[in-house]
Amino acid sequence: MSEQAPEIQVPCEPGNVSVQEQLELIPSVNEPWQTYVVVNGSKQNINGQDYPILFTNNPAHADLQPTQHAELVVTISDNDWEFFGNGVEYIKNYSNCNYNVDSSISADKKQLTLKVHQVDTTFCYGKADDSPLDQVIEVAPSSTAEPLSIGFRFTAKNTANGKYYMSQDPRVIVRRPDED
Repeated sequence: MSEQAPEIQVPCEPGNVSVQEQLELIPSVNEPWQTYVVVNGSKQNINGQDYPILFTNNPAHADLQPTQHAELVVTISDNDWEFFGNGVEYIKNYSNCNYNVDSSISADKKQLTLKVHQVDTTFCYGKADDSPLDQVIEVAPSSTAEPLSIGFRFTAKNTANGKYYMSQDPRVIVRRPDED
């Protein structure tokens, strides 16, 4: 059974506004894919766990908040697998106007970098996610900041059989509290 995933804290200090985490992905054609956080050579299985990222506030350096970012560097070491497309298929991203996520793949397609940045106070917007897309709607932010879920599937190709696969749904939880 997997342990609780550690909360990643993104600092907000002059010269220190980012964090990078290493993950290892083990894909399979017929089993749940395994995801590990790698710290100093030690691996922690985080399957089935939310992966929380806290963007900290610093009132003395609020001007640095727009530059804060977290990078999740995901590596596939199995020679029969490589990422395809942008490495992820986004699903279930509610109130996602509060942050940006960029993804990039290495030239050898073995490494995916997800960069979460431009994180504003994480408010939820009622009705925004369930309303018809052909109508203008009025939304109101939640009264307090709430953790926001970024749901996605990893996308990879099995080079041995030439087929494409998507993982089960991991979730990254992004949070920036109200100003301190």
